[in-house]
Amino acid sequence: MARKGFHPIVNTKTTDIVFLFPPADGNIGVFKNHLGVAYLRAALAKERIPTRQYVNSRPGTVDDVVRDILDLEPAVVGFTVYDANFPLSLALTHGIKKRKPDIRVVFGGPSASLSPQDILKKHAVIDACAIGEAEETGAQIFKKLLAGSPFEESVPGVAFRRDGAVVCGNLPPLVGTSCTIVPGQTALDSTQSPYLSEILTDGRTGILTGRGCTHHCQYCCFAALGRKKLRLHSIGRVLAELEFIAEHQKRTGERYVVAIHDDAFTLIPDRAKSLCQAVADKNLGLILSCLTRADTLDEELIRLMRKAGFASLAFGLESAAPSVLRAIGKVRPPDWPDPDLALERDFVKRVRASVLTAKKFGFNVGVSIILGLPTETANEGAATLNFVDTLPIDFYMHNFLWVFPGTPLWETHDRYGIRCSPSSKGLATTTEYAYDVTRLRPRPKCSLEQDCRLVRSHAADSLFACRSPYSEEPGISAAVVNAGELSSRTAEWLARILDVGGIVIQIYPPLKRTDQNAVLNCDRLMFSEWLVPARHYIQMLQRVSGSGDERWLVTSSGIDLYCAHKPSLLSIRATDDPVQFVNWLKGIPTQCTLCEVSDYLRQPDELEQFLKKTDGNEIGTRLRRMPVPPGLKYPGRWLRGKTSCLSLTRIEIDREEKVRCCRHGEPIGSVGDAKEALAGRLANLAGEAEQRRGCDKCPNSHCPRCPFPGVAEETYCSIMSRQARPLGFLNLAYLYSRVPSILTIQQDKLGGD
Repeated sequence: MARKGFHPIVNTKTTDIVFLFPPADGNIGVFKNHLGVAYLRAALAKERIPTRQYVNSRPGTVDDVVRDILDLEPAVVGFTVYDANFPLSLALTHGIKKRKPDIRVVFGGPSASLSPQDILKKHAVIDACAIGEAEETGAQIFKKLLAGSPFEESVPGVAFRRDGAVVCGNLPPLVGTSCTIVPGQTALDSTQSPYLSEILTDGRTGILTGRGCTHHCQYCCFAALGRKKLRLHSIGRVLAELEFIAEHQKRTGERYVVAIHDDAFTLIPDRAKSLCQAVADKNLGLILSCLTRADTLDEELIRLMRKAGFASLAFGLESAAPSVLRAIGKVRPPDWPDPDLALERDFVKRVRASVLTAKKFGFNVGVSIILGLPTETANEGAATLNFVDTLPIDFYMHNFLWVFPGTPLWETHDRYGIRCSPSSKGLATTTEYAYDVTRLRPRPKCSLEQDCRLVRSHAADSLFACRSPYSEEPGISAAVVNAGELSSRTAEWLARILDVGGIVIQIYPPLKRTDQNAVLNCDRLMFSEWLVPARHYIQMLQRVSGSGDERWLVTSSGIDLYCAHKPSLLSIRATDDPVQFVNWLKGIPTQCTLCEVSDYLRQPDELEQFLKKTDGNEIGTRLRRMPVPPGLKYPGRWLRGKTSCLSLTRIEIDREEKVRCCRHGEPIGSVGDAKEALAGRLANLAGEAEQRRGCDKCPNSHCPRCPFPGVAEETYCSIMSRQARPLGFLNLAYLYSRVPSILTIQQDKLGGD
């Protein structure tokens, strides 16, 4: 039986093909639709080939997902693969092949299209890679896969093995370039609409109004896949899809942003103006967003975009150095014979002008930059950041160059001091730049700051929690590893028992600064090699504190930059001294993140005085006027309701690989044990504790009956019997302390949609 949250899109009695778009590292652990696959599924439906997309908001473990897929009895499973979701895709493939070796697995998407040879050489569990756009070739490819027939080299758009060697067929034709165009339609209209064919039922996946880009950016993998050809949908087709989405929002009352995923929506300004005017005339009431080029807009187009419903615009700046823009082909090809950089200088001016105009019309505006580009020096990288600092933007994306196979830069990167090497998974990895790009300080409004806040929030929420803060469903979605080294045994076990999209935190003892990077990188490699399906692997470095408090610097892949440039953003301080909580009661802000209050609750004098002065109806009002309180260590001990640790959504692993539900608890098992065994042992220990205390005869309905309160049982029962009102207030204080985290997580969820 499929797990709760599994929603197959197409109801058919048989399923030939199941598609998956696994979540990437750093993303919410949810399986969603993918627009490219939806186009392919619509094309296959026309050929009467049944398909499903695996959509699941609470997928559980890798094994749970594999069971869901196998319950559908597919003959073929197709994965949409990017570099960031490759590990999870590979883990799921191993699980499928282990149970059903005869199922054929095909990888498609950017990574499979750009590196099919290396992927197939490295991973025998993958049967084939679909290369490029597959709407016109997909039926031929998938019929072969369904029949179990061997491929021939004459089949375009597929890489496969023959006699142990990898064979890559020719690139498939770009969709719409070889068809007869019907009057009133454009070349791209030859594709089946995933909306009008009801493959997609809402607009959260976004739409395409066109594919491809005619510019010569040397680093762009999408330009390489699109072969610098621009193909467009007709305005009528785009309007029909937007009307479909608007009707869905009206019918359901749901409001969400509809992203336009074109490589550059305004590449042909007159066409963009006509489309925006047509959308505005329909008065659809949609909220739209897009990424585009700043040098293809004027005030009239920006005004029309606002009128059509666009609320967010992002511009690709990449560099503010004209010579770098020439080297990467952002404005003109790198080999352009005229050495004058006037057009590149004008491009930078156009970025500023477009940002100013977009802000004038009320847009949320961002720009993207890439550091480490060909010919770029540290001074030019700093100049780009300084330019960004002068723009009235709402955010900017601080990227580092990543060189992909198939792009022009893949053939020339060595001449610029850029080094690339294959990863252990067969993917191309950029490892070195001409200068140290990490030494450049990010500027304010960097999107990475939100990532830092999110990771810090995840770390603080999970560190001394009684249950995972991220899941209401059974299953382990938070694990804290207290060890100076991540063992292969622990990593392999976490890969089996952790829910997809869970959080893993490793707490290190004090490390020498000279050893720090080597230790962290070694453990990250171990974590990656075992394909642990975590959203974040968070590493916490202890910092010596003269006060006796516990202090950590939080780091994780993707935000390391801020450990050096803004460590306060990634710092956590936890204390056993309740004076921090007492100071908060007095209205004194505290820098403490987490606080232990068990000793204080034996004689909560200040809290009782606070409550005597505050009428019950005024507590909420008074709380809102106070600073945010520190979080509570293991708050489930004091909160109303059944103790939350019994759900076993969070575990702790010590240096001896013993497993607990919290630091105070007895071991409930060891690394390698099944979840069911751990949960059973925990339930037995909780039952024994309740029996010792005589909980069944206790009248205190507010007591959570924590099996491991961290204080003597007599003390715990005494606190619970005498402190009903203070403990009730503690519930409110705990909820108030969670507000910043809740807001950060909610913002993350909105971004994920």
